[in-house]
Amino acid sequence: MKLKLTLIIALTIFSTTVFSQAKKGSLLGIHFNLSDPKAPSGIKDPVSGNVYSTIPQMDKGLSLSYWKGLTSKIDLAVKLNGMFYGNIKSNNGNIQVGLELEPTLNVRPFTDATKFAPFLTAGAGIGLYNKKIGGYIPAGLGIQVNFSSLTYIFVQTQYKFTLTENVAEDNLFYSIGFAQHF
Repeated sequence: MKLKLTLIIALTIFSTTVFSQAKKGSLLGIHFNLSDPKAPSGIKDPVSGNVYSTIPQMDKGLSLSYWKGLTSKIDLAVKLNGMFYGNIKSNNGNIQVGLELEPTLNVRPFTDATKFAPFLTAGAGIGLYNKKIGGYIPAGLGIQVNFSSLTYIFVQTQYKFTLTENVAEDNLFYSIGFAQHF
């Protein structure tokens, strides 16, 4: 049921681009990602003292993104994440590659003309991990840095809430990347 809900939300977000009047152009981007699967359990039980992983302990990956302005303060972003997960291992013990498709809405209090624009992000995602499909809800915040409305740098932090048990775990997801106007 939760997987169906995730798919419905994703299709709804995708359909908004068909019927919206964009206020700005489209962007293509590339991002470097870190995923911390240890942080959610540490946040829930801070007494343990193991709240966050160090960078070498985190899972790493890359994303390709497409950004489209829906209004002057709301963007649709669709990311294709390729993550190397150390916590999701195959039967032979090898690190697995997870593929995720993640549409999100990003809401800013300032327009794109602003040099630094913080934003809130939320969406729905679906991933393929070790031949299993899982859904998740990403929610977080970020900052957009504008370079002449041609190139943007994005720094984001998300908490990914897992919708499917025994597929992947909740995690904190960090991303830094740039996107170019085309």
